[in-house]
Amino acid sequence: MNYDISRSNERLLSRRQVTLGAALGGAVLAFGRWIPDVNAQAVDLTSLGYPTLDVTITADSFSGIPETLAAGRYLLNATAEDLEDGGAVAFLSPYDMSPDEFFAFLGGGAPPASPEAGSEAGGEEGGEIEGPLPTFVYQSKFAGGVLAAPGMSGVAVIDLTEGEWIAWGDGPESSQTPVVVSVTGVFPADVAEPDADMMFTLVDFGIMVEGNLVAGEHVLRIENLGAQPHFVDLEKVPAGTTNEDLAALLGGIMTGGTPVAGGLTEEDFQPVLFTPTQSIGTTTWTKATLEGGTYAAVCWFATAGIGDPHALHGMHTIFEVAEA
Repeated sequence: MNYDISRSNERLLSRRQVTLGAALGGAVLAFGRWIPDVNAQAVDLTSLGYPTLDVTITADSFSGIPETLAAGRYLLNATAEDLEDGGAVAFLSPYDMSPDEFFAFLGGGAPPASPEAGSEAGGEEGGEIEGPLPTFVYQSKFAGGVLAAPGMSGVAVIDLTEGEWIAWGDGPESSQTPVVVSVTGVFPADVAEPDADMMFTLVDFGIMVEGNLVAGEHVLRIENLGAQPHFVDLEKVPAGTTNEDLAALLGGIMTGGTPVAGGLTEEDFQPVLFTPTQSIGTTTWTKATLEGGTYAAVCWFATAGIGDPHALHGMHTIFEVAEA
């Protein structure tokens, strides 16, 4: 199932980083702009002493990612250098295929032999692959990651288990050369969790938001309990917006219908936060500074066997953040 979305509507239905599910599923969800304006937070995620991955994202590479890591919970710091729209780094372990085979599938060429080689080689943008995604995508492991605004840093806590992982831009169109990382050993049984005060629970197909819904600095816990991969695109929307308003807008754009007079439009959305793709059973933590107001949380990943976005199956929610 393919969708023809006009350039005038692209800004609503995505961000600069198109995820694997959206891009390969044929739903072209690309805003032209995805610059969160709340990426500088003072909330501390360092107090539990996690090992740290400090990653620099440039137009064509990731630096700071080692060839091998011990299994464990990591504090991931990413900085976007000289990138007008920022950049993301996320971790993926393909199902039943080598990194070479996965890169060939994406159309992005062979993986670098090392982080240094990746920096020299540069990235190659992959094209869209139309239609429903192959089954192996849903069987692969997505550990999450972080998106950094231009010239700024983003931070998240992620879990990496034993196996071969790929650090990439969370989308086949990403220009950075992916880096292969070998994770060894047993994941620690006694590793502590960050103290989160807002929780996002992802299921097939819904997003539940709970916790301290008051303006200010927060640690967010994002857990995927659904069978399919999911992510969170968090946007601020006008007061009074309902789930029905959002569903009407999404349905109209995806089918090329006439917008509802006086209804929600793409210009009403203000990007706040994006959390890269996670598989079933994974949990990540990140930081956000939220103003009082109305928010929409949406997942655009492609639906298994169909290819249309999860949002069209009701995977979106509207919630209120009270003034402090």
